[in-house]
Amino acid sequence: MNLQDIVKNYLKDNGFDGLYNPDDPCGCSKDDLFPCACGFFPRDCNPGYRCKLDEGEWGEDQWGFGPDKEVGG
Repeated sequence: MNLQDIVKNYLKDNGFDGLYNPDDPCGCSKDDLFPCACGFFPRDCNPGYRCKLDEGEWGEDQWGFGPDKEVGG
């Protein structure tokens, strides 16, 4: 078992959908962890939920990861 397996199991066991970084618009699914091309390390990430992003910022039907199940309106 490696770090990725441990994190994936924690997210799954606690009802999270993935990870997000509160300081950068970065997130990943628990099924595709750590594709971190954004330059941040996983230590900067928090457990989060898949959520719809604010339409004003990203357009229609854009999804990401954040601290709440729903963001924006």
